[in-house]
Amino acid sequence: MKFAAFTTVAGSAGEAHNAEQLMDNLRQQTILAEELGFEAMWLGEHHFGPYGVGDLPNPILLGADLAARTSRIRIGQMANIAPWWHPIRLAEDLATLDIMTRGRVEVGFGRGIWPYEGPQFHPNADPRRDAENRELFRETVEIVRGIWTNEYFSHHGTNYSFPAGDTVFSHPRFPPDPAWQDGERVTKLRVTPRPFQKPHPPLWMTVSTDRSVTTAAELGLKACYWQPPALRIRERMEIYARARSEREGRQFAVGEDQAVMRSTYVASSMEEARRDAEEGIMSAFIFNDPFRGRQVFTNPGETLDPAVKLDWDFLEPRTLLVGSPATVVEKIQELQEVCHLEYLLVEFSHMGVSLEKSLRNLETFGTKVMPRFAASRAGSCGRTQGPG
Repeated sequence: MKFAAFTTVAGSAGEAHNAEQLMDNLRQQTILAEELGFEAMWLGEHHFGPYGVGDLPNPILLGADLAARTSRIRIGQMANIAPWWHPIRLAEDLATLDIMTRGRVEVGFGRGIWPYEGPQFHPNADPRRDAENRELFRETVEIVRGIWTNEYFSHHGTNYSFPAGDTVFSHPRFPPDPAWQDGERVTKLRVTPRPFQKPHPPLWMTVSTDRSVTTAAELGLKACYWQPPALRIRERMEIYARARSEREGRQFAVGEDQAVMRSTYVASSMEEARRDAEEGIMSAFIFNDPFRGRQVFTNPGETLDPAVKLDWDFLEPRTLLVGSPATVVEKIQELQEVCHLEYLLVEFSHMGVSLEKSLRNLETFGTKVMPRFAASRAGSCGRTQGPG
């Protein structure tokens, strides 16, 4: 069992009055996470936050800063929203970060969910244009991986074509090279640098529907879930295992190459956890409600009454890791038993919760919860994590 920290830097915003203070807070949190033995620090990507919190426009750049202040903890993005990035720049920046960290990078891709963000970057990135968004996502991911696994690269698709048709190169010291030229016309690009990890860093995808689960498996991406309760996650893990087994030509186990992210707050009691964190945790779920829909919180075969409210009492037993250390341990054990979970991302920092309490939450989880899973963590340490 491996544990990682996750944040969108929304937490402690009430006492951080500018971006410098938010970044300073994140540095403290990441250094503490490494000291506590967390596997990775995962960063989200968001833009144009209308309330002035949660904006993290470049998790790759911020990851470079965090990596320079740590030595062991892995640096991940959950996720780079692929349709919002130019694929060549995304491949270059991630490869550069992987070299800078000597292979500490985990790469996550997402499709994006908020309609006010996507269209600002690409007309087909609008999540309301589902088919176009999915096609752009798939094409961007395939381009990034193609760049990393080929010395010379070309691509001709719906959204992008490389190299551009009128690209030429000539130099008196370098005669035309048929590996990437036809005369002076450039037929393939040499995109550098290549990643430190070979053939590339582990690749992940955030998923919230059966279709996204299948897409992740078909692309050979590891999958990460956020909202669903344990039984729904188990069902989707089975879908993933079947599709990935077909792709790879070997049997994938339920839970293999998959992770769960949970909003987490550990305190002395459930009452204290609710008092400290309810408003901050609920702000994220309520804000997502119109875009994702409430069906993401249902168990297989369950239909929600329209009168059901997306509140703490509804979410706590389904999708939150909150309460005393003993309560949180029991909830994680349930995920292990039902889902064969091997990797958990802990969202520890919440809107309106002070930096002091966020750090205490992280430390309590690291010292009171993680040691209960030390045996299973030791069993997983000997396995080499593949590139995904």
